[in-house]
Amino acid sequence: LDALWAWAPYLLAGFGWNILIAACAMALGTLAGAGLAWLCLARSPWLQRPARAATTLCRNAPTIVFQFYLAMMLPQAWGVPAWFKASLALALAVVGFTSDNLQIALQAWRAGQRSVALLFVPSWGTYLVISVIASSTASIIGVPELVSRSNSVINATGRTDLMVPVYLFAMLVFFLFCWPLVAALKRVRASLSRRFAAA
Repeated sequence: LDALWAWAPYLLAGFGWNILIAACAMALGTLAGAGLAWLCLARSPWLQRPARAATTLCRNAPTIVFQFYLAMMLPQAWGVPAWFKASLALALAVVGFTSDNLQIALQAWRAGQRSVALLFVPSWGTYLVISVIASSTASIIGVPELVSRSNSVINATGRTDLMVPVYLFAMLVFFLFCWPLVAALKRVRASLSRRFAAA
């Protein structure tokens, strides 16, 4: 416990990278996905078809493979940091999610079903939680986030007996961040569902 306490600030600082990666991925993916959703609902088939194809591609592309692709293919001379490459990779899935779900929300809004449309908000929040958890894959391309720093602590101390408590600590950090958000989102979803049922 003493060793874990001593390394806790270092580990928690790593979790800041997880939050940054997830927030950036959600921002980029939401903006691009909203644009695709709007194009998917356009009247022109010349706009709809490529937008739907792009949505399908983003929804089904393996983000971890895309992360490796960005890490290896973007020239080092461009100075793109590893954490941003991880954000771009995670943003790919967010684009597909946003495009799919925002189309439904926009159609419901236009039909006057406001509560149904607003269900997009807790769904988006849930995907944010998923993105925070998925951000741990950034460790494989050298981002010093929580999981990567957990590995560094174990390697630096040379103590294999720290493996279980360090990883349990990392799991606890993710849990304490994600669980309250999920609980709040469930309440929001339940409230919107009741409002829709009453309407």
